[in-house]
Amino acid sequence: MPAFGPASGPVAGGSLQIMGSETMRPVVTVCAEAFMADNPEADIIVRGGGSGDGMAALLHGMIDIGMISRPLSPKEIGFATAKGIDLTQFELALDGVAIVVHRTNPLREIDVDQLRAIWSGDLSQWRELSGGPGEIHPLTRAKGSGTEEVFAERVLKGQRESVAKELPTNEAIVAEVAAQPNAIGYTGLGALRNASDRVHVLAIRSQSSSVLPSADTVRSGSYPLTRALLLINPGTPSGLAASFIAYCTGPAGQALVKRAGYVEIAAGEP
Repeated sequence: MPAFGPASGPVAGGSLQIMGSETMRPVVTVCAEAFMADNPEADIIVRGGGSGDGMAALLHGMIDIGMISRPLSPKEIGFATAKGIDLTQFELALDGVAIVVHRTNPLREIDVDQLRAIWSGDLSQWRELSGGPGEIHPLTRAKGSGTEEVFAERVLKGQRESVAKELPTNEAIVAEVAAQPNAIGYTGLGALRNASDRVHVLAIRSQSSSVLPSADTVRSGSYPLTRALLLINPGTPSGLAASFIAYCTGPAGQALVKRAGYVEIAAGEP
């Protein structure tokens, strides 16, 4: 993917509208605040709404940069091509979609087939997983969320019919799991930064091993629900957009990415 070097010197004023992934919104907001502190003539507004809404807004010329926590869809690529828009992708961070349960749940690992059975309703009791008594209460993100799309593709194999309760953000998933002993959900790593005492992260089991999401397993790809968090620009960035993307993908921005609980793509600052 294209990459910029760190921005240097003063940045011209102007405004940027950025929208999309709720997973990315907190860390991009932090990057925008730090960038504007160094460049007071810049005005950057960051909104969530989900990866799908962000891409729709970008493709219709309503915003300057989109944020997506899953790959571009064939429909989005086709629409852009038909409109003569050359979408450019920039990796902001790597992330793992973590499976979380209540801190009192004795379960420590799970496989993809079991996850699929839970979300479809075929597996409904914790005792079937040696997870203690009670009915399993699965939680999901709303359709249009990049996190939901990654989970649906990798775990549910495209089957979107689910018995799970929909929640609007990763933070809402974590809060619900922390409050409900029988709940299970999925979330990006950033939402777990201050949640280690409230929820328990499950390892995903395969035939050969069980793997927890971590910086090492996400970076190596050994964790099966690894994904890239992407900034999308319509064409080659210029002006303020180019400077901000360079900041986010450079050392200062990558240090903020790491601090926010995601896996940086560059060394970052100490």
